Amino acid sequence: MFASLLLFVAASVSVKAAPFVKRGMDQVISNCNHDFAYTWDDGPYTAHNDITNAFNQVNGKTTYFMNGDNWSCIYDQANVQAIRASFDAGHQIASHTWSHAHLTQLSEAQIDVEIQRLDEAFLKIVGVVPKFLRPPYGDIDERTASYIQQRHGKTIVLWSDDSGDSTGGSTQQSINFYNAFANENPKRPHMTLSHETSPSGYNAMYAGTVGTLSRGGVRLVTVAQCLDTNPYLVVQQRSERDSTWYCGGTWNPPTTTTTRTTSTSTSTRTSTSTSSTPAPTCVQTYTSKAGDTCASIEGQFGLQSGSILAANSFLNCQDIWVNTPICIPPGGSTTTRTTTTPTSTSTSGPAPTCVSTYTAVAGDTCAKIEYNYELPSGSILAANSFLNCNDIWAWTPICIPPGGTGCTLKISTVAGDNTCSAIASRYGITVAQLQAWNPSWLNCNDVWTNTPLCVRH
Repeated sequence: MFASLLLFVAASVSVKAAPFVKRGMDQVISNCNHDFAYTWDDGPYTAHNDITNAFNQVNGKTTYFMNGDNWSCIYDQANVQAIRASFDAGHQIASHTWSHAHLTQLSEAQIDVEIQRLDEAFLKIVGVVPKFLRPPYGDIDERTASYIQQRHGKTIVLWSDDSGDSTGGSTQQSINFYNAFANENPKRPHMTLSHETSPSGYNAMYAGTVGTLSRGGVRLVTVAQCLDTNPYLVVQQRSERDSTWYCGGTWNPPTTTTTRTTSTSTSTRTSTSTSSTPAPTCVQTYTSKAGDTCASIEGQFGLQSGSILAANSFLNCQDIWVNTPICIPPGGSTTTRTTTTPTSTSTSGPAPTCVSTYTAVAGDTCAKIEYNYELPSGSILAANSFLNCNDIWAWTPICIPPGGTGCTLKISTVAGDNTCSAIASRYGITVAQLQAWNPSWLNCNDVWTNTPLCVRH
């Protein structure tokens, strides 16, 4: 199936000199030709489905610049489902390299791995090879840009406006950032940068930035649409999961032989290798927490002794760093889900204190619950390690840990609740309390439908 992918491994052999084509930094793009591209880096992550839904609700489009193995493994089933849902809804899938590497610090062979391993994953998951690549950290130079353009046929894009969500900016700063574009007159092209993994980025989305832009007359489009070009180099049938769907392990780009005819500029490729000897199949990727050992993780997932180290040979089983992605191999006893809080088999310490228990509803994710309770990113999963953050069953009891800023009930306003008086009356609080518990931008005389508000402390 990878013949299509190999067609875009650029050739270095030519019978006759090709016409001069501008390459390098001259061809790096940092803004749209028209309209507004609201883009997301570093996913797929816990808020991915919610971001997609926010754009779907306003008939807008977004672009995801994703990694293969950064904050999570792209082959995790929840990630595969989220990526396919985004792609099927018409949102653009783009490359942010396999591991979020500093491309200018890599050799050409290492750049090949960063690009082609992710291209291969996208080809398997959604049947496309992305045309667009955004270099992590915006780290690009003449040598690297020219090589990526010529060797891999990628269009390199940066951004025109950075929300600052990954560099310490607050949720309110991200809200203000996007509100300014909604109020801009006349409207100008923009290619903005937010991050799926940044709480201030996705919390601003939960607060309504997508809807605000749409209501402000901003046309939300993909990067390819705003540049009037195609988003993909290859489009074909997606694949079914097999033993090559893994992160970690080793992977080598396929070697190719190339022939080119100067009259038609067509090329053929013949693969002479496969990705590598497959690493162990992972049924999911687990992110380690403080106190984890191989034995405690094996106990948590019902695995045989030694299986975690066999699937993750890089580990020191007695000194696993927090937030290490760990391949969970098949053979465990965790296939039956329960909505009761499990008894931990880990020796990492007592379970977290719960300030309350929340009963999940359809559509909940860890990120959404953290936003509702104003908790730091990752705290819901840390307090409820049994959860699949992107597939929380309705009626699941969720431990709400300490650390929030006081809001215990956050709602989205409905039609008719267009004043603070009406909202306060509905929830049995005073207008003064409602104003004190919510941002200063709240206009009590004109509250928009679907505005997120705190109504209980």
